Amino acid sequence: MVIDSNNTNILSSGNSAKGRIDAGTGNKSNTAETPSQSVQKPEVSLSSQAQSLNQLESKIHATPDVDTQRVAEIKQALAEGTYEINPERIAERMLAQDRLF
Repeated sequence: MVIDSNNTNILSSGNSAKGRIDAGTGNKSNTAETPSQSVQKPEVSLSSQAQSLNQLESKIHATPDVDTQRVAEIKQALAEGTYEINPERIAERMLAQDRLF
């Protein structure tokens, strides 16, 4: 609330006055914009990088979470006893993942 030199109170929200109340009478006179006045909304445009990220996000959401073909291949290799585990490769990938953090 701001009190001006004429001894009236001005109600405000942020920096714009919404209305005025006279200190002695309590009468309110509107000083705000009327609803008939149009408010121009700002235009927003995405950079080419943001558009590329948006396309990549769409592709990621369209990709299945599980590669069913790869799962079937591993199951078959396990059933046949031909699946080989490479501990060095696993360790390298774990360290590479840790470096991302």
